[in-house]
Amino acid sequence: MQITDLIYEKRDGAAWITINRPERRNALGETTTRQLVQLCEHAATDGGVRAVVITGAGSDAFCAGGDMRDTFQRGEGHTQQQWSDRIRQGPNVLARLLQAMPKPVVASINGVAAGGGATIALACDLRIASDKARFCFPFARIGLTPEFGCSYLLQRTVGAGRANELLLLGDFVDAATAERYGLVNRLASPQELGRVTQEVVDRLVALPAGALAGIKGLQQFARSRDLRETLEQEALALGRAFTSSEHRSAVSAFLNRKSRARPVHQAGA
Repeated sequence: MQITDLIYEKRDGAAWITINRPERRNALGETTTRQLVQLCEHAATDGGVRAVVITGAGSDAFCAGGDMRDTFQRGEGHTQQQWSDRIRQGPNVLARLLQAMPKPVVASINGVAAGGGATIALACDLRIASDKARFCFPFARIGLTPEFGCSYLLQRTVGAGRANELLLLGDFVDAATAERYGLVNRLASPQELGRVTQEVVDRLVALPAGALAGIKGLQQFARSRDLRETLEQEALALGRAFTSSEHRSAVSAFLNRKSRARPVHQAGA
């Protein structure tokens, strides 16, 4: 598939994916979601990529959800089955991919995140937002129901009560409220958003990739399993981790740092 709606950049061990439809507030066109799937799949299998960032072009919007003109007008006349298949082949695939990707995914939210745009951010592992960003899940207001795994992800992030409020009323919330609800991990001024995002990405890239993949896998596993099953999964994961070369390297580096930091006692002191 030709990539027309996105920009893909690889730098310093991270893949930066920018939704590049600023004239439409980075809304999701007919093929935007499938293009996102394609680039995320590429990043997931690229050994030189240790973290992924998703952001939007310009300063107005991260992603304003589905493009009414492009998506809904072109879909006029689709049957129920055709619409369901479209969701299965686009939003459903992307939500699973972002959650299962063995690399941390950071949403750098530069403006409005609405509908599917808000849920794409929600499916990422970390969310860093401009303090001018706003969030909205307006599905009910346009006679629709959630997509991109929103029904699953939102209540697990903010709690059932907050999720009901956000979904049933569909109001916008500002960045400070989003942070208080747990929708956002960190806030930054619009001018500092890129720098703050880069600092977080640099820290992720510097960490052992296997450990990050293991943590993501355990988090996903535990969401749908009981404590007994999760404890067993942790035991299996730690067995792999303790015998990995990256663990041995990390321990060696830690011990060397401790050794160098130990004060030297001179004779007669």
